[in-house]
Amino acid sequence: MRHTMRFALALTAVICHGLTATPARAADPRDALLRYEWVGNIDQIDFNEPSGLVYHHSRGTLFVVGDNGDLCEIEVDGEPVRERHLRDENADLEGVTFDPSTGLVYVVVEEPPLLLEVEPDSLKVLREIPISRTLGGDTVLASAGQGLEGLTFVADASHPHGGRFFVTNQAFDLGSDDDVSALIELAVPLRNDGSIEATPVAVHRLGIIDLAGVHYDGAGDQFLVVSDATNSVSLVSTDGQVRACMALPGQNQEGITLDAEGHLYIAQDSGGIVKLRWLRPSAR
Repeated sequence: MRHTMRFALALTAVICHGLTATPARAADPRDALLRYEWVGNIDQIDFNEPSGLVYHHSRGTLFVVGDNGDLCEIEVDGEPVRERHLRDENADLEGVTFDPSTGLVYVVVEEPPLLLEVEPDSLKVLREIPISRTLGGDTVLASAGQGLEGLTFVADASHPHGGRFFVTNQAFDLGSDDDVSALIELAVPLRNDGSIEATPVAVHRLGIIDLAGVHYDGAGDQFLVVSDATNSVSLVSTDGQVRACMALPGQNQEGITLDAEGHLYIAQDSGGIVKLRWLRPSAR
C-alpha cells in the first residue's frame, strides 16, 4: 500500500507540473487517478482519427469530428446515425459542441481558426465564422502555432447570444505570449444576421501543455480539460482555476464529453472512442 501511495502522489506531481494555480493536496492519494468503471471502446465504424466529440442532450446522441474533415452522429453505444464530409482532407476538425437553445452544432477548425455552424439533421454547414487571432491588439493564436484543439459551449439564457464559447489552444511553450497554452473564451454574436466574427475576450493559462480537448460539466460548474502529452484531465473552474488534475486512461486523447447518465467519452486521435462511467469524488 505504501508503494501505491507513493506512486499516486508522484503521478500527481508529474501531470500537474507547472500549474500556475496549484490545487490543494489530496487527502486520498487515489485522487491522483480518475476513478471510473470501464465500459469499452464503442467505435463501430473505425472513425478516422476522432479528435473531438460532444453529447447532444436533446438528441441523446454523440457528434464526433475527425482530422480529415468528417462529422458523424452516433448513438451512445456507437451505432452510426449519419455521417458527412464537411471539409477537404487538409482541414482538421478538432472540436465540436452544441447550443441547447437552438440544437445547432458547432465545429472548430484548427487552422486557420474557424467555427462551422451545422444543422444537425442534415449535417449541412449553415455559416462559417472566422476566429480572430488577437486580444486587445496582441496575438494570442499564432498562425505558425499548433492551432485550436477543443471547443465547448456554456449556455446562459440571460446572455444576448445564448451563452459563451470556450476553446483550447494547443501549445507546448508555457512562456509563449503569441501562441498561448490556454483555455480561451470567445465572444460569438450568434444571433446576428450576416457576416460575424468570433473574438477572444479572456485567456486562462492553466500552466499545462498540449490542451487537446475541453467539455463544460454543468453538474460541477467546471471544465474538463484534457492534456494529451501528459495523459491527464484537469477540473477547471469557470474563472480558470485548476481544482484537480488526474491521470486519464487511454492514449492520444483529443476529445472528452459527458452524457446525462454520468458516462465519460474520450476520443483518441490514434483510433477509438472510449466510454467510462465516471465515479465522481462525491460518490465515494
